[in-house]
Amino acid sequence: MNRNTLNILADAISDVGSWQWWYTKDDMFQLEFRDVQLYDETKAEKEAHTTDVIAVRFFGNVFAVFLDNLENDDPEKKWYERFYDDEIQAVEIEAYELEFDNAEYAGKVYDSFVNKTPMKQFDGVSAFLSARHIIAAKCGDKGFVAGGERMVIVNQKGEYKEEDIEYANRRWWEYWRDYWRLRRTPEAYQKDWACEVCIPVDTNNPQGEWYEGA
Repeated sequence: MNRNTLNILADAISDVGSWQWWYTKDDMFQLEFRDVQLYDETKAEKEAHTTDVIAVRFFGNVFAVFLDNLENDDPEKKWYERFYDDEIQAVEIEAYELEFDNAEYAGKVYDSFVNKTPMKQFDGVSAFLSARHIIAAKCGDKGFVAGGERMVIVNQKGEYKEEDIEYANRRWWEYWRDYWRLRRTPEAYQKDWACEVCIPVDTNNPQGEWYEGA
């Protein structure tokens, strides 16, 4: 994917989204995110159209390290184990603190946390420079860096192509405008949390300058 598409995807995930799960098998590592600003065309006309969940999967020479600043984590079962077992709710990503294919940013994220736990083979920060694809994010007192030779973005329908992401994000912002224009009218959409927290400067004019170019 080109840099513009990766930036669009990073913003679509991190604006109001959350990290909700992780999974690994053989030479694959997956991170799941919810409340992503990609338009879901499979939903009925007035349903909430924010994409519920997407997964970012890495294949080939995969590495992953989980990060935290927790002082009193459970010594018997660490937070990432409880997270995997759905004993911890999804954690919100700090707004726009997620980036793809940026080794410098990954290093800054890595250095900003005290505790560092490799979840796949991890040879230190040199992996950030050698990986073909990488993701890094801050989620309050938690964070992660992961990467590999190949990266795939999927949802329940299948794989996103580059043009799918750009189109789905553009359609989401069109939907967001309609959501606010119709809000509290008989034609209103079902309540969509992702839209509710993206408040336009002028709710009477969602077409205004709040998100220019969307």
